[in-house]
Amino acid sequence: MRISSTWSQQLGVNSLIDQQAKMNHTQIQLSTGKRIIEPSDDPAAAVQVVDLNQTIKQTEQYNSNIKTARQRIELEEVVLRSSVEVMHRLRDLGLQGLNATNSLGERKAVAQEMELLNGQLVGLANTKNSNGEFIFSGFKSDQTPFVETGVPGSGTYVYGGDGNFRQIQISTTRQIADGDPGDTVFGIPANAVPIPGLATNVFEAVAKFAADMKAGTPNVNSLTDLANSLDKMLTTQSSVGARLNALDTQEGVNNDYVMSMNSTLSSVEDLDYASAISKFNLQQTTLQGAQQAFSKVQHLSLFNYL
Repeated sequence: MRISSTWSQQLGVNSLIDQQAKMNHTQIQLSTGKRIIEPSDDPAAAVQVVDLNQTIKQTEQYNSNIKTARQRIELEEVVLRSSVEVMHRLRDLGLQGLNATNSLGERKAVAQEMELLNGQLVGLANTKNSNGEFIFSGFKSDQTPFVETGVPGSGTYVYGGDGNFRQIQISTTRQIADGDPGDTVFGIPANAVPIPGLATNVFEAVAKFAADMKAGTPNVNSLTDLANSLDKMLTTQSSVGARLNALDTQEGVNNDYVMSMNSTLSSVEDLDYASAISKFNLQQTTLQGAQQAFSKVQHLSLFNYL
């Protein structure tokens, strides 16, 4: 079998290219600090790296969801706190107005303040978040929760949202509500004593109370409605606090999990620098030797001696 000079030189070139590629690969490993640059470096470990990275990204997304939920729930907490303060003042005014020693003029003054507070309460119930969504409308976040129907001052309010709780995923197995439907917060509780045919929410109860106060005939049942509605707000407020605590706890669990996964990922894909540097120096020496050998071999020809 005859071996041509061209073929012999091509073998030398291919060997140099292969050695250069190996050295470049090691150089990339050194610059990135990663042992696995291509799946072929370690197929089993490469699959594990993909799975670990996906798990880490998913858990980080859960923490992003937690931040979103916390912002919404904290806003609800602020609104509920203000609403509870308004309700306390309304209850005090109701007790004051029910006192038989009050004159009609004094009761009208009480009624006027109650109407102003009722408007403030409606405004709180119709609060929007930073995205322009109504926080007490359930899934219908683009619909105003509570709107007065009929002529202004009619005292009749309808709920425009729905009864759904928006759930946000905060772990692979856990969801949490980022708010509460308005009818569960501002509606008259089932165990209350509502004004027959009128009070289906706290705003109607306040409007009815104020109207009766103006007429000089305040009804103690209205005070019962306010007391029960206040209890309902306080219950929701307690639930909101519990959810905020749950978010903090889950965020800590997620952070610990991400840290653990990053540690595992590091053990799988991180480079052993001492071994890689030794390997790189050996490859560099091998390449230099191959280059020198090729330079000498390519001049071995009979034409050099003729």
